[in-house]
Amino acid sequence: MNKNLGFTLIELMIVVAIIAILAAIAYPSYTQYKIRTNRVDVQSEMMNIAQRLQSYHVINHNYTNATLDNSNLSKDYPASNAVYTITLTPSVQSWVLVAEPKSATIQSANGNVILNSQGQKCWTKGASTCALSGTSNWDGK
Repeated sequence: MNKNLGFTLIELMIVVAIIAILAAIAYPSYTQYKIRTNRVDVQSEMMNIAQRLQSYHVINHNYTNATLDNSNLSKDYPASNAVYTITLTPSVQSWVLVAEPKSATIQSANGNVILNSQGQKCWTKGASTCALSGTSNWDGK
């Protein structure tokens, strides 16, 4: 008697269908996770910059000539595979940081993240502007 070993075409097609269903569910979830993670990373970097700006203010008593790294008013974040451009707008006694998503990246339609010297922060999904206030936040709520 000849014993066949292996899988039938039907069995293979069932496995392929199961993998396709799992991928269809998992990929969008992973994409949303990456978008949230990138936004939280840039928020953390903005808080680090804010801390450095406060140190600058203690030494210089103003923000007039404050810059980001290497005497620039803007920088890409993260340095490798940048998804945001962080821009600093300093004035004598205040500053505003804006993290704008770079076009053609996963973050492109996710909206600007904004932080100012008063600790006011805002983010609105899909919007390039939002109103800074004492009640605005980075949660989009």
